Amino acid sequence: MCKGYRRRVMLLFYVFFGLGLYLVNCLFQIQVKENISWALRAINQRSDSLPLYRQRGAILDRFGRALTGQDHRTYLAVFPERLTEEEKQQIMAVLGDQLFSGQKLSPVIISNPNQHLLALAQQHNLQGLTLCNLPLRYAGKPLANHLLGYLHPAGGQGIAGLEYLFEEALSSDTIVNLALTADAHQRPIPGIGWKYREINGEKPPKNLVLTIDLALQQAIEELLAEKEITKGALLLTEAGTGKILALASRPVFDPYEPQKSINAPHAPLLNRALQAYPAGTLFNLPLAAAALEVGAVTARTTFYDPGLIEAETTAYYCFPDHAQSHGVLTFAQAVAYACRPVGAEVLKRVGWEKVIAVGQKLGFDRVSGLGLPGEAAGYLPAPAELKDDAGILQGEQEVLVTPVQIAGVLQAIAGNGIYYPLRVVEGLLTVDGEWAWQAPPPRGEQVLSGETASALQEILEAVVLYGTGKKAQIRESAAGLAGSADSGKVDPEGRELSFGWFAGYAPAYQPRLVGVVFLEEEVRAVERAAEVFGEMMRRCLELYLNSELD
Repeated sequence: MCKGYRRRVMLLFYVFFGLGLYLVNCLFQIQVKENISWALRAINQRSDSLPLYRQRGAILDRFGRALTGQDHRTYLAVFPERLTEEEKQQIMAVLGDQLFSGQKLSPVIISNPNQHLLALAQQHNLQGLTLCNLPLRYAGKPLANHLLGYLHPAGGQGIAGLEYLFEEALSSDTIVNLALTADAHQRPIPGIGWKYREINGEKPPKNLVLTIDLALQQAIEELLAEKEITKGALLLTEAGTGKILALASRPVFDPYEPQKSINAPHAPLLNRALQAYPAGTLFNLPLAAAALEVGAVTARTTFYDPGLIEAETTAYYCFPDHAQSHGVLTFAQAVAYACRPVGAEVLKRVGWEKVIAVGQKLGFDRVSGLGLPGEAAGYLPAPAELKDDAGILQGEQEVLVTPVQIAGVLQAIAGNGIYYPLRVVEGLLTVDGEWAWQAPPPRGEQVLSGETASALQEILEAVVLYGTGKKAQIRESAAGLAGSADSGKVDPEGRELSFGWFAGYAPAYQPRLVGVVFLEEEVRAVERAAEVFGEMMRRCLELYLNSELD
């Protein structure tokens, strides 16, 4: 009897003991392990959220500095259901009743709030009103607008430039919300009342890394503004790698309202660094290269300039005073002075077939390989099409080149005959900072012999020292070639407008930067192009060399 009683007591003890452990465990789960979860559920019951924007990958320069998202704009967020009747009356006095006309009073965001709304948000501490800063995709001042491209104003997807090319990588399904968490009295809870929250999706964005150098890009944008260049392009590349360090085109467009530029004068949406224009006297580059390659001349071969070229019924003179001539001069001097009669004599020795072949090797008739939308291939006519030697040397016939093509040619000359394809993209980074994809390292191609490149370097130094490019002189030394072509237009004062080029590199004896200046339909276009080139190199060489020391 006693044994049975003890057994029942022990059984009840174990049952209640086990039940007690179970209850303790439940309390532990609720109060400790699930405390945060239950707290969030409680908070969410008193939370409103307002979608602000969809995250998009950043576009970075070669040092990881942001080219996008630099600036912010102030917006006003309104949560109508969190406002008291008195507060609603205050807002209605400024905005009217459009916020409170619907059945469901959803949160809204107001861009560019006026001073009265800002005063309400800042001074009256309304419970359902707050200011928020949203990142702007593009800078307030022009910053590689044509290269970066722009987004669809409504849909937000990239439709031009790098934004278009890398839309899949840059886009994401992560949404950033502004959440308001209130207590039972509809007052924001201190510390957690207003919060930015990311709603992560399955597709995080990637960041696009470029070869562009932010400091150099800003420098050439400022230079374009200072020189009041209305139509043209500036381009800087790194000697020996083909990396584009800065690229700018004018005129610019508003990336937030690109549709306004579709029919605007001077085609602001056009990236002039990628468009083909008359090479004019820049055609002396493939001519000189071909003559040197086949051994028809050396830099010191002497010629006599009679002062004119006679072509059937037309005569082309070297000087406005037809009695003047350069007399006896070397081939290097002839190129430096853009002496066309000597050019015509050299052309007879070489022949168009060889000149065109060298032009093709230098990339004159094909796209650069950048892969950017809208890049032109230029135009290099077949030898059979070339009948007027004098006209071509005068820059009158349509040999068309792009600024990026010319930059590639100068890369080859500065690099002892090795051509490096231009590139502007380094790769893609994940949100964790790991490379998702990297551009392969550049591979150079020997397109000119070392002897030819060395002779061309000597000639291009002469152009800047005493020839048509004297205005491009800088303290560190530079080498380059000026080019001009008639546009057939005049300005309101009757002055001739022309296309002006200057392409070169600096320093002359140890090239670090290759630059191209193109000016479209300018007065004194060649002189201005040389001036702009010199100023660009003065500013950018210092910035570039300092960045290497950091």
